[in-house]
Amino acid sequence: MKSETGSTPPSEFVGLRAKMYSLKCDAKSYTKVKGIQKRYVKKHVRHKCFLEVLKNTAKTTSAKFCTFVSSNHTVRTVEITKLCLSAMDDKRYVLNDGLHTLAYGYKKLRQWL
Repeated sequence: MKSETGSTPPSEFVGLRAKMYSLKCDAKSYTKVKGIQKRYVKKHVRHKCFLEVLKNTAKTTSAKFCTFVSSNHTVRTVEITKLCLSAMDDKRYVLNDGLHTLAYGYKKLRQWL
C-alpha cells in the first residue's frame, strides 16, 4: 500500500468525498481534490478549509481557474468555475446515527430509511 506521508504518521485525516481528502502531519499537509488543477489546490486549498467544510456541511467552496480548450483544432483559453470542496457525498447515504453509511443502489437501503 502506498504511503503518501513517507515515514511520518499522519496526525489528522479529513475525508469529505470520494477522492477528496487531506492528511495533516507534523509540519506539512497533503491534500487531494480530484477534478481541480494541482496548482490551484497547492495555492488555495488548505487543511483548515477541509475542516471548515466538514464542520459546516452546508458550506461549499468553488474553484475558478483558466485552462486551454481545443475544439476543431482551435486552441483557446477558458475560465472554468468548478465545485471544489463539499461534504455532500453523492455516492453514499448517511444513516441517522451520522456514522454508518450505505451505498446508493444497495438492495436493502429502503429498509433503513
